[in-house]
Amino acid sequence: MKRILLYFFLIINIFIYFSFYFPIKPLIIHFTAASILLSAIFIFIVIIIRKLEIKGKVLTYLILSGIIFRIILLPIEPIASNDVYRYIWDGKVQANGINPYTYAPLDESLSHLNSEKLLSKFNYPHLKTIYPPYSQWMFLLAYLIAGESVLGIKLLLLLSEILTLLFLYLALKNFRIEEKYILIYALSPLPIMQFFIDAHVDGFGITLFAVFFYFISANKLLYSYFALGLSFAAKLITIMIYPFLLKGRSIKNFLAVLIVPVITVVLVYLPYSINGFPFESLFLFAQKWYSNGAVFTLFQKIFCDNYLARILSMSLFFISFIWLYFDRRDFKEKAYLIFILFFLFSPVVHPWYVTWIAFLTVLNFRWSGVVLISTISISNIYAMNLSLKNNWEMSDWLLLLEYLPVIIFLIQEEFKFRNNNKLINHGLS
Repeated sequence: MKRILLYFFLIINIFIYFSFYFPIKPLIIHFTAASILLSAIFIFIVIIIRKLEIKGKVLTYLILSGIIFRIILLPIEPIASNDVYRYIWDGKVQANGINPYTYAPLDESLSHLNSEKLLSKFNYPHLKTIYPPYSQWMFLLAYLIAGESVLGIKLLLLLSEILTLLFLYLALKNFRIEEKYILIYALSPLPIMQFFIDAHVDGFGITLFAVFFYFISANKLLYSYFALGLSFAAKLITIMIYPFLLKGRSIKNFLAVLIVPVITVVLVYLPYSINGFPFESLFLFAQKWYSNGAVFTLFQKIFCDNYLARILSMSLFFISFIWLYFDRRDFKEKAYLIFILFFLFSPVVHPWYVTWIAFLTVLNFRWSGVVLISTISISNIYAMNLSLKNNWEMSDWLLLLEYLPVIIFLIQEEFKFRNNNKLINHGLS
């Protein structure tokens, strides 16, 4: 009965994904409603997966279902975000032999590259690109494949997602975790919709993260450190786990984990730094932007001060980081917790950011992660309100609905972890 119910939910998923081919307007309402409905169904799918024994051909078919869901959405144009057009622009700039960190799109030096299809579609054309070098390689390759079409980025994302699932599966086997948990990522509507409708860049970085965890699981440490260094150059967020790798290492291993990722990052960034500064727009972003933050929004409401709210939120995150660094947990758990804590304290949490939690929840099953990658769909209401009302806003009650269940589950999990440790220590004594 549970297996039949699982297949029934997957059939509903297929119908919802195919619904994007029908002229249901406004598209942004369709996108928002579909993402919330799919996320609700996904929670039931996870409940069923947890109770079933899923192996062999059945597991393969279910993973293929996740890939098919992604393929279904390949032709769909972006709906909730226009970031992909900036990716294509950066690729076009590079294809013309220009460093994307040298000029902002509106700079007169790039006037000969102006395109109505691109320049009018993405935000902040007065700012230089914010995206790291590895992502820039993908943008260039996508432009060479498909020109100004979104399809180039999506095809590379499809390849990246297939590789992610492959390395994730191998890592699960090496870590001796049930392979069925790969379905949390394979069937999650979050990466499917964020990568294959709006074509967000995080999919490239997650693949490198999967490669890193595979090599860690296979005890091929030098390769893992190289993959981690590349992941820094795809999405700087992965640098958070770096200090955890340094703890408790032998001198030889410590030097390797210290040197290999750093040299990798330097070599990747160096060509782009000769006549540009890759971090210029990132610094501006870190100082001013905010959207959909949990703790940050609370502080902002209390103190009515953007800067103070940032300081307090980041201070609490730093304290959490220090606690986690010295805590006795394995590396996978620390990676999961530092990511979810970062998103709880961050001033900016877009839905596609949380795809990293979808990945890490596979390696560390926690309901807090499953709930976050589901409730984050509520935040698509920001994009809906911007499209319909020209106002980037969402009710505080919806923000509470988005984050409160996550925090409750996280606290429960922590109490359970502490109680289990006490029982183990008591038994040993």
